Amino acid sequence: MAAPGDALEILRARSGLSVDAEGRFLHRGEAITHERTLAVLWSSLFQAPDGRWRVAIGHEQGDVAVDETPWVVRALEPAAGGAAPVLRLAGGRGEPLDPAGLWLGDDGVFRCRLSRGETARFSRAAQMALGFALEEDPGGSGCFWLDAGGTRWPVGGGRRA
Repeated sequence: MAAPGDALEILRARSGLSVDAEGRFLHRGEAITHERTLAVLWSSLFQAPDGRWRVAIGHEQGDVAVDETPWVVRALEPAAGGAAPVLRLAGGRGEPLDPAGLWLGDDGVFRCRLSRGETARFSRAAQMALGFALEEDPGGSGCFWLDAGGTRWPVGGGRRA
């Protein structure tokens, strides 16, 4: 017979919760769409000291399967006065894009550093929106720039720490 602590770990590991590459919370592969449920899940999501992602509701916790990061940029919102666009993350959190923390990964997906030090991955829709804000200079060179707040920021390639 399993010890009570072992049984609790088994239940946590079998929660069936995950966050996909587009920033959707899933339960056993099905999208969770109930707004209040999503609000509770996003607000209770944390990374445990062992690196696993979990949600904690009251005294109960459940593991959340996450491939890379749960922080997915779902949309870009224009900012006033030529400032950098605002990132709208899965879960509703918004924050200004720091153009200096933006890079294109080896897999062709944009990522950025968030204000709390986390890495966010761009969804397909957000990546397309960002593409409209970039300029290639010179044309065909593969060197891209983001104009934000009157400053021209280079967009780097490859992974950053």
